Amino acid sequence: MTEPLVSVLVPTYNGERFLRPALRSALEQSHRTIEVLVGDDGSTDRTPEILAAAAAADPRVRVIRHEENLGAFENPLALLAAARGEYVKFLLHDDVLARDCVRVLVRGMEAAPEATLAFSRRTVVDVEGRPTPGGVLSPLRDRAGLWDGHELGDACLTAGQNLIGEMTTVLYRRTAVELEDYWQVDGERLEVLGDLGLWLRLLATGPAFYSPDALSRFRVHGEQRSADHDLATRGVLDWPRLVDWAERAGFLHDPAARRAAYAGILHGCAGRVVGLGGAPGSGAALEASFLALVRLAELDRRPTDDPGPPAPLAVRAHSPAELAHLRHGLHLTPDAPGSRPRPGLVDSVAS
Repeated sequence: MTEPLVSVLVPTYNGERFLRPALRSALEQSHRTIEVLVGDDGSTDRTPEILAAAAAADPRVRVIRHEENLGAFENPLALLAAARGEYVKFLLHDDVLARDCVRVLVRGMEAAPEATLAFSRRTVVDVEGRPTPGGVLSPLRDRAGLWDGHELGDACLTAGQNLIGEMTTVLYRRTAVELEDYWQVDGERLEVLGDLGLWLRLLATGPAFYSPDALSRFRVHGEQRSADHDLATRGVLDWPRLVDWAERAGFLHDPAARRAAYAGILHGCAGRVVGLGGAPGSGAALEASFLALVRLAELDRRPTDDPGPPAPLAVRAHSPAELAHLRHGLHLTPDAPGSRPRPGLVDSVAS
């Protein structure tokens, strides 16, 4: 039986420090029918030299060089557009795949054509490749097999965590998602939750295959995008936007799960507002808190089987009608003593 072609996609920028072991882990996969596409996003270090040597040594390596930096969103899209495989598997340039990673995930997908993605347990490692404290993650399940897509998506949304993992962790069919649907919901880009947004988009149409084996290593270090504090601060707005989109995509059908998801956002972002104390970035956390509060107020007013309005939460939350509903629900009447909210809660967010 012919193995399906898998496109291993490696977006990189100034990746000389970790690129060689990443490429080696891709080329040494036990599933041999692969192409390794590397998107060099205008690197200024020795990355081009490393890639030229890799391409000369193995015809499965193709390099797409961008003379001008496209950025963390567009470089992966260029790789997806050039991919030829039936399946795609991202490999971030500082991560590493176990030898059987692609084989296990492809077999899971081939055995269950209804599966929309395949993922596994992963290990979090440091700069030297050693597991971080707590980095040997426990399996989400004890046995390999299918996981209902809505159940898994709900688990991520109510926990407020990407339980599935980063881009390196997942394999899926190349044609399953249109390029314009990556990294965004409702036409607006997700700053930090683009990967989870993609997983939810896939899970909305079917189950996932999960393996409890640790098939990838996710490296954490100070140079990566996820370590950007300012980005993470702005990215808190991703959560209410993503949960709202997911509701409209068929997730969180259980009213208690909906409330848990938004209550978690409100609790986490309110704590962040207090911690920032008006410092730069507190506005994003305040807006996220406000959006979660508005949706919780909506849920109080609507029947439990009402899926909610079709318009995005970020649009409808600031309407005069919604603000009036919120004031009424909080008993904030203009003529009542002490009824005005503290600046920054309702009125300042709406302005």
